[in-house]
Amino acid sequence: MSDSSVVKKLSGEGKGTAEWFTSIGNEYSQIVSFILTCEESTECLKPMCQGVMDRFQLANQPVPKILYVDRGCCRAQGPTALESLFKTWVDGGMVVRLDIFHWIHRFDAAIRTDSHSKYAVFKSALAGAVMAYNRADLELLIKAVRAKDPTAFNRVTDEDMVRLYVSSERLKHHVRRVTLGAQETFRLVQIAIDELKGPAGLDESGVSLFKSTEAIDSMWEAQQRHLECMQDPPEMSMYRVARSTSINGVDVPYYKCLRGSNSLEGFHKFLPQMIPGVLSNMLSVIQSIS
Repeated sequence: MSDSSVVKKLSGEGKGTAEWFTSIGNEYSQIVSFILTCEESTECLKPMCQGVMDRFQLANQPVPKILYVDRGCCRAQGPTALESLFKTWVDGGMVVRLDIFHWIHRFDAAIRTDSHSKYAVFKSALAGAVMAYNRADLELLIKAVRAKDPTAFNRVTDEDMVRLYVSSERLKHHVRRVTLGAQETFRLVQIAIDELKGPAGLDESGVSLFKSTEAIDSMWEAQQRHLECMQDPPEMSMYRVARSTSINGVDVPYYKCLRGSNSLEGFHKFLPQMIPGVLSNMLSVIQSIS
């Protein structure tokens, strides 16, 4: 489930009535439901959430196992607003989890600029602190890449194969990732932050990656409460095999990740292009995104 502000203003009868676009997707990257609202509130979102639950019940579909969100996932006491909105599903066993990459992007508020030479290093460290590659999948992919020229690659280590010859796209599609657990994530993030506070966090001009020590420490302290929330539920598969593909004669599975809300974010980025003009009538908006 994901929210974004409506970029183009509405005209006509809809003028001043919609500022937020909220959507719900499924594991097949399909938009299950969406709503345009004048504010982000429980009352505005309640009809959409209840409608989706009613549709599942009428279709005799099981309660979803997990709901990924970009905010509103954790609360110190009592149920969150989303748990209240989806109470029927939560009572049926569904859990709410924070989308990992939304969590990672929150650290941008403590970073001087995304053009800093150490920006990608830090983001990679955060991702690596939360998730690790499945070893068996990685070994199979390395084997497939080696098969292109066994003689030439004979003396190349697995680490160098991944670094030099395995593309990020192949890693994304052929190697599953698993969460490491809250304690290990805490340890690895702390190491990365401590390291980049020092000389390792300076660019060629001597400018620090972080706005200040206080800024990154404050951000890290605030985000620690989500460490448990980001972990995959025990014994729940986060991938499905979309198909099998051949790389240099070696069959490898092509995985589709079921974790997170990236498909919704892609839809939200494309949304403004689907709504014609600077000012759009409500009817044209609904027609454009239906």
